[in-house]
Amino acid sequence: MSGISKLQVMALRDMPPQETLLKMKLFPSNILGTCNDYCTTNADCIGLTLCQWCKLKKSPSGFTYSECSLLP
Repeated sequence: MSGISKLQVMALRDMPPQETLLKMKLFPSNILGTCNDYCTTNADCIGLTLCQWCKLKKSPSGFTYSECSLLP
C-alpha cells in the first residue's frame, strides 16, 4: 500500500488592496499585466492582457487604490 499524504491550502479569491500593494512592491516586474493588479499609471498595466487602464477604486473599508481594468 502506497503512502497517502494530506496537503492543506489556504487561498484568497480577492486579495485586499493593502496586500495587493505589497505584492506589487515585492514583484514589480509583471510582464503579464493581469487584470486587478495594483497600478499607478496606465504604463503599469501594459502586458499580455486586455486590462490596460489604471482605474481609481475604493475598497469597502474606504481605502482608495488603483488597479488595472478592462475599461478606462
